[in-house]
Amino acid sequence: MIAAFLEGRKPNIPTHSLCLDCKRAGIVCVMVAGGQPCLGPVTQAGCGVLCPSVGRGCYGCFGPMEAPNPAALRPWLRRSGLDAEAIARFYRTFNAEAADFRAASDDHD
Repeated sequence: MIAAFLEGRKPNIPTHSLCLDCKRAGIVCVMVAGGQPCLGPVTQAGCGVLCPSVGRGCYGCFGPMEAPNPAALRPWLRRSGLDAEAIARFYRTFNAEAADFRAASDDHD
């Protein structure tokens, strides 16, 4: 991103979810296989799968992907042990003001 800024061009940032990058990197899904909470299915890729590569769920650092579906992720987050308050906090960790993450967290207040 910095290089793009310095060169005066738009950065080449992917719009797909982090899950696709995990699969490409051969990383076992921490949510499905490990039962950990993970925002990867609704988070824009681009971080290099930092958290999943060390066995942690994604915290959504790169913000929501294009057309996320947080409602579909809710049952998975519940099964991983998060209650409504914890899910709201999970969406508010990073990019809390991103419209899709804000709406998802407000659904749990």
